[in-house]
Amino acid sequence: MTALMQPGFWVFILTMSGIYGIFSLGLQIQYGVGGILNFGHVGMMALSSYTMAILIISHGINFWIAAAAGVAVAALGGAFLGLTTLRLRGDYFAIVSIAFSEIVRYVIYNSDGLTGGVQGSLAIPVIGENYPSYTDTWDSIMNRARDILTPIFGEIADREFVMAIVVWITLGILLLIVSRIERTSWARVLRATREDDEVPAALGKNVFRFRLQAVIIGSVIGGIAGIYWGLESSLLSPDDFLTLVTFYGWMILILGGATKVKGLPIAAIFFGFLYGGSRFFTFWPFSHLDASQRAYVRIMIIGIVLIILMMRRPQGIFGKRQEMVLE
Repeated sequence: MTALMQPGFWVFILTMSGIYGIFSLGLQIQYGVGGILNFGHVGMMALSSYTMAILIISHGINFWIAAAAGVAVAALGGAFLGLTTLRLRGDYFAIVSIAFSEIVRYVIYNSDGLTGGVQGSLAIPVIGENYPSYTDTWDSIMNRARDILTPIFGEIADREFVMAIVVWITLGILLLIVSRIERTSWARVLRATREDDEVPAALGKNVFRFRLQAVIIGSVIGGIAGIYWGLESSLLSPDDFLTLVTFYGWMILILGGATKVKGLPIAAIFFGFLYGGSRFFTFWPFSHLDASQRAYVRIMIIGIVLIILMMRRPQGIFGKRQEMVLE
């Protein structure tokens, strides 16, 4: 429990909360606005982070270009998913989206000559004699920022501290953009049709196009989360992108209220503490469990909280019951 009292722990929680907050914001566009049940959102995260790592390590591409390319590939992944399956009814689309994310993960698993396979980014083929880390440029930026902030914040201003600031600034900007998007006529059309999978004949192809745009925009935001995930972990593995990660994003979305972006940051912090802090539950009765067993209990706790929330306040912390799209 002493770890819970350390500033570094809370900085780490803020960083992870911010990344998951960005990730969930992509779902908020897709579901909160468009009513699109995407359970394969983590696939976009995997596409962006691995694209960035491969371009830097194998081809020596500039970091910023590689990161932008990663987000672009996530957008293409969303476009492919939407164009091929978005005409399906909501529950069928949800199932197909899970399959999509699993296909992406298994391609990563089995592409040793491209992604490093089971060994992750450490085994990505290298051009040249020296192994270039895909975080080298980012680490130098973090170090310069740390030198600037250390006189102000003292020893707490380490790399993680700077990372938390950058992630939350990004989340704040994206929240502002999304809140403006949700006041547009584009969003109003989607909200008017989100409770019915049958596209109104009067709107025709426009609704499909709008829904496709929602999937792509959400995928772009998920891709940004993937870039930050890769930079935070410094080592990618296919197991980082299990379907379970998408449901973490859904938990945050439901906690904050699917139709309200203002509740998402608070829900993300709550989830971050629940997910990160529960690993330090060494008091009774958790003291009878070893570390691996506590990891499973942590997931169970998250599930129980989600069930209680759905029973007591299904609209989320800030959501309105009359605006719910959950059935």
